[in-house]
Amino acid sequence: MLEQLSVARAAGVSTGNVTKVKQIMKTPNPKVTEALRANQISIHKAWQWRQLSPEGQLRELELYLGQRGNRWPCVCTGSVRGKIGGMLTIWRRHTNMCPHRAKGRNVLKCNCPLWADGYVDGKRLLRQSLKTRDLARARKKAVALEAPDTSVFKAVGDAVTAFLEHCESEGLAPSTIRKYRNALGKLREFCEGKGIDAVGELTTEQLDAFRSGRGLKQITSSKELEILRQFCGFCVGRRWASENVARRIKSPRNIKPNDVEPFTPAEVAAIIAACDKFGQTVYERLRALAMILVLRYTALRIGNVAMLARDRISRDGHRWRIFLRTEKSGQPVFLPIPSDMKAVLDALPIPKGAVGECRYFFWSGLGSEKAVKANADRTLHAVFKKSGVAKAHAHRFRHTLATELLGSGGSFEDVADILGNSPEIVRKHYAKWCPARQARIDDLMEKVHFGTDWTITNKARAGAIIGHDLGTN
Repeated sequence: MLEQLSVARAAGVSTGNVTKVKQIMKTPNPKVTEALRANQISIHKAWQWRQLSPEGQLRELELYLGQRGNRWPCVCTGSVRGKIGGMLTIWRRHTNMCPHRAKGRNVLKCNCPLWADGYVDGKRLLRQSLKTRDLARARKKAVALEAPDTSVFKAVGDAVTAFLEHCESEGLAPSTIRKYRNALGKLREFCEGKGIDAVGELTTEQLDAFRSGRGLKQITSSKELEILRQFCGFCVGRRWASENVARRIKSPRNIKPNDVEPFTPAEVAAIIAACDKFGQTVYERLRALAMILVLRYTALRIGNVAMLARDRISRDGHRWRIFLRTEKSGQPVFLPIPSDMKAVLDALPIPKGAVGECRYFFWSGLGSEKAVKANADRTLHAVFKKSGVAKAHAHRFRHTLATELLGSGGSFEDVADILGNSPEIVRKHYAKWCPARQARIDDLMEKVHFGTDWTITNKARAGAIIGHDLGTN
């Protein structure tokens, strides 16, 4: 009772409020009592916080003292980088224009940069900038400094920038880095809107909310999930996060691939004929025809066609061939090309703007790869529009060649080597568009079950139709 009266007297409380003091003395967080004894908070504030949890009382106390500009050190029970066995003090380094500069560094009401330092036996062992002006973020960084065994505080924007710089140092293609930048840029905007400062604060539930708000199709969402997993794994490897929370999210299942029909022979002829009506000069027509023939006979992607080098065409005995790629085993993959395609490539002038000998068929060597690919895409789009073929695009030539190879007896492994895909991808995307392959399966079944009559007579066919009608009725 005497201790309660002394606290009440120190806090300037009348004897009529001793009952309130009794209740405050039972508060689960002793720091509130210490602040009340030091006259840092009023009896009214302490009375408002009495029903909060210990963590909630400490949070309200820190915010209240920070708003008043009182000095309040961060809580610390460990060591700072293994050297300081005390607490870090957060303070503002006031600028010359700050109106609180004369009041000292312990005034936190302004928006000046925040710093932290730590002392042991009066000797300063740490003093560094927290690189922020936000007090809540500064406290999180100070806690990370005080506990070096925990994750390092890293802002989401800084982590995204570091990840993209790492991708550039690894030599990834600019198109790949651009996809990473777009997806992670959306994640950064989401974190800013939700008040998520550090990558270590991200949870699986928050990533689920981010993905649900994107509104992407299943196949695009699965690709973006792979990017999120790579980014979170990158942060875990640098101790910015304790867990790769993106790995807890399962990839979408039963994704239906886009149905892309191969070109018919009539459609291919119409596209080739449209090259003679395209453009205003002979160079533009030859260039468009050469691109179409390369797509038709090699099934290269549009980016590889736009960057096609002359040294990839070589002679193998009595025929010409084109170098496609080098497999992981180190073996090169070549594909023979017809003479009409070689004749068109030989007749093609050097690209506009090229100086002297140019090592490319369609690129002058000047400008970016992205620009020349976009130029080739515009050229082919104009040719497809002129041809009148519905839903025509460059990637359909890959489907066309794949179905032709499968129909001619090629295996999934052979087609995969030519296209640069896996046999599973070939089976998934191209097998259903190959009627000749189904005909070969029928012939194979007739050879295995030799002598079996597979035909349907007219009488049996009529009975099947009648039975079907009776069943439906």
